[in-house]
Amino acid sequence: MKKTILKTDEEKGLLAKLASGILDGMVGNEKTYSGYKDVYCGKYIKDGEPISYREGESSRFFNGKENERVPGKRTEEHYDTEERKLEFLQRYGWLTDDEDAKAYSAKFKPKK
Repeated sequence: MKKTILKTDEEKGLLAKLASGILDGMVGNEKTYSGYKDVYCGKYIKDGEPISYREGESSRFFNGKENERVPGKRTEEHYDTEERKLEFLQRYGWLTDDEDAKAYSAKFKPKK
């Protein structure tokens, strides 16, 4: 049996904003981590579902006629349940352009 957690009106409002598509788009900036090869990391919201991704650098090779581009490996983490969506907003809501999401995220930032 799945345990249900009671949500506050604030959380219900944020989930409704996610579902309506108001918060869709990039969350923060894409970051590049350099090492042997570059790795691109970022977060975005698409169709009300937050997604975090990591993508490796693409490579090229000569196939005998022309250069071919091979895209880098991409892994995505989908925040598909209501609890996971709220977890995403707690962690990264401060990076959005929405004041409600910023205020909600600020409640979960560690105190110095």
